[in-house]
Amino acid sequence: MSSLPSHIEKEGLIGAPEEEGIVIETVRELVRVKVTRSSSCSTCASAEKCPFNAISKKDWLVWARNNQNAQKGDRVKVSISGGRYILIAALIFIMPVSVLLAAYVIAKLLGAIDQLAVALSVTFAFISYFIIRTIDKGSGKGAGYEVVEIIEKS
Repeated sequence: MSSLPSHIEKEGLIGAPEEEGIVIETVRELVRVKVTRSSSCSTCASAEKCPFNAISKKDWLVWARNNQNAQKGDRVKVSISGGRYILIAALIFIMPVSVLLAAYVIAKLLGAIDQLAVALSVTFAFISYFIIRTIDKGSGKGAGYEVVEIIEKS
């Protein structure tokens, strides 16, 4: 039993967030899981930053490594792997800020006035954010998710 408050563990402040879903397909070592947003998502302080919510505001489908030998119809708990969680956070939050600063500095070095430098840097930051989101959504059958627990067998 952990001594940490349950909301800290549930919100993913200690590790990657976990969600429950139903296995709808198995392919070799991967399973396709239909994840149902829990009611706690709407009240979570980290909801806007959560990689699960970045995928969709409704239920969603994810491919996950099947380390628990889950079968079609099983209710499972899935989690984003720690490395992917950190990568997503770094890309979504750090990369646009870095692009923003770099674009501003480059624009100023090229002689742009302040308003133009700010406009260019904000534009490039938004573009980088949307490119990152598109790449992440299109990453396909990555093993970025994993089944961490079988809650109920079918």
